[in-house]
Amino acid sequence: MTLRKFPEDLNGLAWESIKSMEWNTKVQKSGSGKVRTLTTQLLPNWTIETKFQILTDEQYRKLLGFVALLKGAHIPFLWLDPEDYEEKGIQLPLITNGAYQAVMKMGDYVEPVEYIEKVTVYVDGVKQASSAYTVTGGAVKFKTAPASTAKVTADYTYYWKVMFADDGIDIERQYLNINKSKTFKLEVVR
Repeated sequence: MTLRKFPEDLNGLAWESIKSMEWNTKVQKSGSGKVRTLTTQLLPNWTIETKFQILTDEQYRKLLGFVALLKGAHIPFLWLDPEDYEEKGIQLPLITNGAYQAVMKMGDYVEPVEYIEKVTVYVDGVKQASSAYTVTGGAVKFKTAPASTAKVTADYTYYWKVMFADDGIDIERQYLNINKSKTFKLEVVR
């Protein structure tokens, strides 16, 4: 299934936003004070909260139309986050011979990403022709696999695969041709 991209020309996002990470860790404490923890999650639950500070009438109609096409929370989509959307010179982990996974990096933590574009790939520091590989979702596959000892790095823009946490979105009219949205939440889906 091809995912829709959130309309990039809707650019009136407020400066304040919240990005939350949760691991759903279970903590058990014994009477002696020992602690045991457990999480069954390989990747965290991410939640993004944001809002549009200003929308024209045309933009708010476009936003409502986009949400309607998704049927609210029913269909996931691709979100280009205004802060976390790009990696440069990042080493790609090997999936299988000749195939590498794109990742995002937060400090020392890395996590696979679902979709990338504007991709430039390097093998041992040498830029590769775009005809030497294909990009599918978040994976880079070479037509001829590099040596197993090769260091494969890349520059790219990545998208978050998300869904609306609520089943819709609220738009508030301020003045003629000036609107804003209430805060809305996006949840990363895998």
